[in-house]
Amino acid sequence: MDSSSQGSSGGSGGSLPQEIIQSIAISNAKSIGEQPAILANLALSQQIFNQNLQQQMAISQQQAMNQVALATAASGVNKVNQSEAAPAGFESNILTQLQSINKTLSQINENIKQ
Repeated sequence: MDSSSQGSSGGSGGSLPQEIIQSIAISNAKSIGEQPAILANLALSQQIFNQNLQQQMAISQQQAMNQVALATAASGVNKVNQSEAAPAGFESNILTQLQSINKTLSQINENIKQ
C-alpha cells in the first residue's frame, strides 16, 4: 500500500512532502494575486513619466517664446533709438515704427498665451 500512495503523489521515493507542495502552491497563488497591482503601478509610473515629459516640453517652448519676445523688444528699442537720431520731420516714421513694434509685440503676447 505504501508504494501505491507514493506512485499517486507523482514519483517514487524522491517526492516532496505535502507541506512543501502546499507552501509552493500558496506562494504561486500569492504571486498571481499581486500581479494586477504590480501592473497597475507600472502603468501609473509610465503615466507620471509621460506627464512630466510633457511639462518639460511646455517649459522649453515657453522659454523659447520668451527669448523671441526679448529679441523683438530689443529690436524695437533699437529702432526707436535709430529714429531718435534722425533729423526733425521724421515723426510720422517714428510713429509707423512704433505701431509696427506694438503689432509684433501683440502677436508674440497672443502666442505666449496659447
